[in-house]
Amino acid sequence: MANALKKYSGRLGIAILIHLFFKITSSRTPEEMTTYDLPAKVMFILTIAVVLIAWEVCDLIANYFVKKYPIEIVSKKRLVQLFTTIIVFTFPLIILYIYFENYYIKVWLECIEEGNMINEFWSETVRAFLITGMIIGFKVFGLYINHSSQVERDKAQMQKELLRSKYESLKSQLNPHFLFNSYSVLSTLIHKDPDLASDFLNKLSRMYRYILDNKENAMVSLSKEFEFLESYLFLLKTRHEEGIAIENNVELDTSRFFVPTLALQMLIENAIKHNTFSVDQPLLIKIYNEGEDYLVVRNEIRKKGGTVSSTKIGLENICKRYNIHSEKQVVVKSNDNFFTVKLPILPSLNAI
Repeated sequence: MANALKKYSGRLGIAILIHLFFKITSSRTPEEMTTYDLPAKVMFILTIAVVLIAWEVCDLIANYFVKKYPIEIVSKKRLVQLFTTIIVFTFPLIILYIYFENYYIKVWLECIEEGNMINEFWSETVRAFLITGMIIGFKVFGLYINHSSQVERDKAQMQKELLRSKYESLKSQLNPHFLFNSYSVLSTLIHKDPDLASDFLNKLSRMYRYILDNKENAMVSLSKEFEFLESYLFLLKTRHEEGIAIENNVELDTSRFFVPTLALQMLIENAIKHNTFSVDQPLLIKIYNEGEDYLVVRNEIRKKGGTVSSTKIGLENICKRYNIHSEKQVVVKSNDNFFTVKLPILPSLNAI
């Protein structure tokens, strides 16, 4: 309520100033500037009404642009487009008012001679264009300043989230349980199957190399992410044998598309963490694409009994990274049988 009162009080003040500007610039004598007869009072009320209506139209257009282009709104292209669109919608309204004022209201109030109508019309039109352009320019500039500040705050917050995510991702891979399990498997394989043990160690090394090499990258190509995933899945299958079934049905040129770093690993890790599985009843996880829009990860739901500890950071962090880097949103769906996450795939790093 207080903000609305402050907003409309400011606009009312500017509307009064605009009226005074037109009154002063159109008055031929000092007496006309200070005289407020019936025609002047009518012009005063109409001018304020038109300014407030035009401002509301301006707000509606600006809000539409902000919702449609939440990230691009600070770009020069969108700002010019916004300025032009507001001019296109508001200026005809002002022209119509000036025409109605000079050819009907002033004639009705008998405060203009018929021969002066055209001159008055064009004179007021030029002044209205200048005033309108200045107000819209300040409006667009204010929008740019506000959203630029918001974008900077979001980026700063995102940097904190990325650092946190990198730490959590690295920590989750290097935690004692993971290392203990990996070394236990490796120790068994060394005596049981030396060749498989060598492959296991190689995949483990490649997986950590990927994490270290990409710890500063918010996004990576799908091809790199799948290369990492191959090593990660090899370790899982070696440890759990046929308890986990991964179906990769992605039909894309993976080198052309990008996703958040470790996004697929996080989703698969969550699926394994929250569901039961065995060799007799393997956990099925499907990875596929929906055209060139989404990469989908879907797993069966077989909830573990009791409470499963979780940092609840993985999926939330992925969503926040998309909120900063793209207008597309992560889609999360869950029913009695399946948990599905749709990750938008970006066609290039220029989209980030």
